[in-house]
Amino acid sequence: MSDFFEVRTENGGKEYHRFNRFHLFRRTWYLSYLPPVLFGILGLLAFLDGESAPAYTLWAVAAGTPLLMLLTLALAGKRHLKTNKMYASMKNVYYRFDRNTLFSETVNPNLKTTLETGWDSVYRIYESKTSFYIYISNLQAFIIPKADIVTGQPEELSRMFGELAGNKLRKR
Repeated sequence: MSDFFEVRTENGGKEYHRFNRFHLFRRTWYLSYLPPVLFGILGLLAFLDGESAPAYTLWAVAAGTPLLMLLTLALAGKRHLKTNKMYASMKNVYYRFDRNTLFSETVNPNLKTTLETGWDSVYRIYESKTSFYIYISNLQAFIIPKADIVTGQPEELSRMFGELAGNKLRKR
């Protein structure tokens, strides 16, 4: 198993939108089911009461609510990418992971940011099918696409995260 991993990536819109969906549903996923279930039950009650028109309306609202949530999220993500000039211009992102440190360097024509920290500073790590999300706070995370790992393999990196982060690693 490798003890050193490198990732070179860009701040891409597709990964950013995927992260936004993940971030929205990671802690309060049950709240996203509440409106459709509530409207579905109200529709069923209206139908059982002999009121078919309100029942169909409530069922349509129940079916449309998740779609409306995803559409709102997509539009907000696109707007954020357009209005956040600093994020949009940071195209060269370099990550280096070893057993002692997490290193991140982001470069754009006007700004260079560097972060080097120990693993005890990591809030939580989530692994999805396509990416790792390394949260350094409850709201801020590094997006690590598995396809952009240049040194090491995603499975090895996942094992190392499991060893270093312990119960802070969540697989989705």
